Amino acid sequence: MWQELGDLGLVAKASRSSQRVLYKPQRLTIAKVFHTFRAIAKESGKDSQDKKRNHIKSLLVAANDCEPLYIIRLLQSKMRIGLAEKTVLVALGQASAYTEVLRAASSKAQVPPLDEAAKIIKQVYSVLPDYGKIVPALLRVGVLKLSEACNFSLGCQLDLCWLNQQNQSLRYWISSRELSLHVNISMMVSGPRFKRPAVSSFVLDCEIVAYDREKKKILPFQVLSTRARKGVILSDIKVAVCTFAFDILYINGRPLLHEQLKVRREELYKSFDEVPGEFYFATTITSNDLEEIQKFLENAVSSSCEGLIIKTLDQDATYEPSKRSNNWLKLKKDYMDSIGDTLDLVPIAAFHGRGKRTGVYGSFLLACYDEQKEEYQSICNIGTGFSELQLEERSESLRSKVIARPKPYYRVSDSMNPDVWFEPAEVWEVKAADLSISPVHRAASGVVDPNKGISLRFPRLVRVRDDKNPEQATYSDQVAEMYRAQKINHMHNNKEDDDDDD
Repeated sequence: MWQELGDLGLVAKASRSSQRVLYKPQRLTIAKVFHTFRAIAKESGKDSQDKKRNHIKSLLVAANDCEPLYIIRLLQSKMRIGLAEKTVLVALGQASAYTEVLRAASSKAQVPPLDEAAKIIKQVYSVLPDYGKIVPALLRVGVLKLSEACNFSLGCQLDLCWLNQQNQSLRYWISSRELSLHVNISMMVSGPRFKRPAVSSFVLDCEIVAYDREKKKILPFQVLSTRARKGVILSDIKVAVCTFAFDILYINGRPLLHEQLKVRREELYKSFDEVPGEFYFATTITSNDLEEIQKFLENAVSSSCEGLIIKTLDQDATYEPSKRSNNWLKLKKDYMDSIGDTLDLVPIAAFHGRGKRTGVYGSFLLACYDEQKEEYQSICNIGTGFSELQLEERSESLRSKVIARPKPYYRVSDSMNPDVWFEPAEVWEVKAADLSISPVHRAASGVVDPNKGISLRFPRLVRVRDDKNPEQATYSDQVAEMYRAQKINHMHNNKEDDDDDD
């Protein structure tokens, strides 16, 4: 049934038993479901899996109508009802604004606009993603003073896995995007060596890379991914890693997000020392000279780096999580003749290869992810730029993900008829020449054009992103932003050409 319906929630609903029972269970309540979910989360140790299953069974036996559908989807964290995290944040912001209206009826309190209240909630949540702290503070001080009451603190960051390790009275919270435990252990071991004695707590923005300590050289990302993920003994690790620090967000109980980059950089340099082969500060220059920046880019690429991050130094140079702006720009060598940033997309279908490609898939249908609607939206077909080995590897990997029919949350044109459909399982980094309005593809449909979506022209595969899951793919609103930015750049370039002609 799951192969046919493609949704475990629908399977649960269709499988709900109508058989009479000796004792009819009490109807489910929100409190009952919540407490049962909490019990499931707390089960551990011997026989914990059986206990969890029994909790789930008790809910399903008592469930009526559509309740099995949503119980299972809740357990999967995939409600698929068009209500995502951003919707909750906006609703919370608007509710807080209406509360201020009621308070103002008996006083002269300032009433924030709805959009401003939602913006404040989103900003606070980006640095402190904990409703248990935000909501009490919201009730206590109101939305206008929420940013003052909720600050960035140790151990708080969204969509990241945290590890806690006590070491020489210094606790480390080390975040990664699904990286394996031993990579984090490497940093824990070297941590006391690179911090100065006066440092008691800190949060760094940094990256761990594979590193050849003899040649003093960064190794390709694929080398890091070859390290075993489970049951690792430190003495067995053959691939060394090195940590490169870009920025500092917190030092000795003091949040630094609202400080300018110049201040944050000073704190970084005075709080830590480089350890050869283990910890370095990211190489930087401060410059307004385009030729100097171009040379710096070329040196970065020749040193096995992807490119540069260009930041403003002392004006509009605060650290703003979850916010895209022109104050931070990514620059890679191949940006000069393409759209710039790459996209992380999910293969959801494929077409059989013909001729030399018989026996493998000839092209793939890729999709971005709409986090609001919780659906995958087609954005392009990709079939060029693959080597024979790449096609064989990708085809072999995806054959085990074939499903009988498209998922109900795939948004694809009716004119699109792939030969096979896939479970959303892989994320591919893709570069293209540009983005264009498409009558066929559904990415960001209705956002920049009332009836059409956005597609990629001349897409090519850069690499497979083993560090991301499908719901971390490029969002449809990001695709729309990239299209708008491209359009503005084209208008700017055309104006410059006209000026040159004058």
